[in-house]
Amino acid sequence: MQFLLQRSLLPDHDFAEPLLYVREAGAVQRGDQAAEVGAGGVLSFDTSFGVFHAGRWRRLTTVDRLAVRVVATGVGRAEVVAVTRGREQVIASAELTNEPIDLPVGSLRAATWGVLYVRIVATGVCHVQHVEWHTDVAGGHDVRLSLSITTFNRQAYVIPTVTKVLNLVRGLDALRGRVRVLVVDNANNVDFGQAESDDLTVVPNRNLGGAGGFARGLMWLREKQWATHVLFMDDDINLETESLVRTVALFAYARDAQLCVHGAMISEERQWMQFESGSRYLWRSLYPLRALGQEDDLRERSLVLRDAKERRFAYSAWWYTAFPINITRDNPLPVFVRGDDVAFGLMHTGRHTVALNGVAVWHADFHLKNNPSSLFYEMRNFATIDTLVFDRHRWWHLAQRFLALSFRNLFGFRYSSAEYMIRGMRAFLAGPQALAEVDHTALHDELRQVSEEKPAPLSVEHAAVPMSTPLPKPVRLIGFILAVPFLGGFLLPAGARSTALRTAPIDSRAVGLALRHDRILYRHDRLPEGFVCTRDRARFVALWRDVFSVIGQLARSYGRLKREYRAAYPSLVSDAAWQRRFDGVSAAPKR
Repeated sequence: MQFLLQRSLLPDHDFAEPLLYVREAGAVQRGDQAAEVGAGGVLSFDTSFGVFHAGRWRRLTTVDRLAVRVVATGVGRAEVVAVTRGREQVIASAELTNEPIDLPVGSLRAATWGVLYVRIVATGVCHVQHVEWHTDVAGGHDVRLSLSITTFNRQAYVIPTVTKVLNLVRGLDALRGRVRVLVVDNANNVDFGQAESDDLTVVPNRNLGGAGGFARGLMWLREKQWATHVLFMDDDINLETESLVRTVALFAYARDAQLCVHGAMISEERQWMQFESGSRYLWRSLYPLRALGQEDDLRERSLVLRDAKERRFAYSAWWYTAFPINITRDNPLPVFVRGDDVAFGLMHTGRHTVALNGVAVWHADFHLKNNPSSLFYEMRNFATIDTLVFDRHRWWHLAQRFLALSFRNLFGFRYSSAEYMIRGMRAFLAGPQALAEVDHTALHDELRQVSEEKPAPLSVEHAAVPMSTPLPKPVRLIGFILAVPFLGGFLLPAGARSTALRTAPIDSRAVGLALRHDRILYRHDRLPEGFVCTRDRARFVALWRDVFSVIGQLARSYGRLKREYRAAYPSLVSDAAWQRRFDGVSAAPKR
C-alpha cells in the first residue's frame, strides 16, 4: 500500500507565475493543471512548489522508502533527479506508457539527497498531469486536521477558499475523512451555499477580532474532541490547497509529536516574491519582528535546489499556522488583532515550527492594511507581549522603542500615527484589568473611524506627482541627524523650506525629507494609493508633551504592571473569560 506525501502539480494556464510550479523547454502547451509536451520538449518540476525536499523530510520525519508516481501518458521518459550539494544525478527513470508509471526511488534514510525532482523528456507527444510522492509505511500519528478560519465580511476571499478546500478533501483519498473546515463568522453573514456537514461547520460569533475568532474556534474544537491538529488560517488569503496534503503528511510522520507547520506568505501583487516564511522576534529592537526569507524570488532555481536547513522560528503568523491541539490549554490573548499570533508562538508553538516548500498562501500587501489604528494595537499588544514573555525586559526597553517611533512619526508629519501610539501605550499602562474588561468590539469601531494616514486612491493631482528619486543613504542620514537640532524643520527660516509636494514610500517615516518640506505624499510604489501629511506646529508640540508624560508614567509603574500582567495571564486566556466575551458581558463583571 502506498501513502501520499506530496504532489507536484501544474498551475492553471492563466496563472501569472508558472515558474513556481514547473519549468518548460521546447514544445509545451499548458492547460489548467495539465500540459501537452511535443517531441523534444522537456517539462521539469525543479521549482519551489515542485521539488521534494528530501533533506527536510529526512530530518523531520520517519519516512524511509520513497516512490514516485508520474501521472502522464505518451511517448517519452520520466526521470527522478537527485540534487546533492549542487550536483545533479538521475537516480531513476522509466519510459512513459498509456498509464501512470511508478518509479521506486530508494531509501531516504540511507541517502544524502538534498532535494528530488521529476523531469519529463518527450520523444513524441506526452500528456502530463502531475507527480505524486509516496512511501509504503503508514505514519506513526493519527492525524485529523481541522481548519479554523476567522472571517469578517471577506466573502470574496473566504468562499472560494473554503470551496477549493472542500473540493480537494472530498476528492482525494489521502485527505477524505481527515480534514474538516470550521469557519468562525464574526460578521454573522457568510453563506457557502451548501448545508453544514461533517466537514463544514460555521459558528457565528461577536466581532472580537482575529484573537476572538481563533479563540472561539479553538475552544469549539476542543469541546468536539475530533481534531488532533488545528490550522489557523486568515480569511483574506489565496491558498495553495496542496499545502494541506503536505501538512497532513508531515504531521503523520513527524519525529516531534508537537511539530507545527507554517505556510509562507507570498505577495498577492508580485506572486513570485516571498514576504515571510516564519519570523524571529528581537524584543530589544526598534522593529522586533524580523521576517525570514523576505523578498526571496521563489522562481530562482538556485534557491529551490538548495537543501536549506530548518531555521529557528520565534513565531508563525496566523495566515497559515498548523499545530497539535494539545500543545497548550491556553487560548489567544484578548488583544483583538496584531500580536495574538506572536504571543501564542513565543509561548507555545514557535520552537516546534517548520516551513516546507509548497506550503504557502498569497496575501495582499500589508502596507495597504496599515493605518494609525494599527499602531494602537501594535503599541499596546507588543508592550503586553514583551512584559509577559521576557524576564529581562525592563521599562527602558519599552521607553526607547516608544520614543524612537514617536520621533519618526512626529518628525515625518505622521501626527495621527503618533496619537494612536500614545493611546496604545496608555491602554497598556491601564493594566491587565482594563484589558480584561474592555469592550473590544466598541473600541475597534471607534478606532477605525480614523480618517488620516489611511491608504486611499490618489486624486488625479496627486497621482500626477512623480515619485521622488531616493537620495543616497549618507545624505538621508545627514537629514535625519539635522532634524534634531532644527526640530524637524520648525527652526529653519520659512524661506529655507519648500512648499512643493514631495513623495516618500508609504511604509516610511520621511524624517530627512520633512526637514525642508511642509507636505509629503506617502504613496505605494506599485499601486496608485497613498495620503498626504502636512506640517503642524501646534500638534507637534502637544504630542511631544504627551510622549514624555507617558514615558514618565511608564518608568514609575512598569515593575508593578509586569507583576500584574503575569499574574493575570492565566485568567486572560482562560475558557471562562473568553466565554464571557462571546456572551457579550464583561470578562470581570462588577457586582
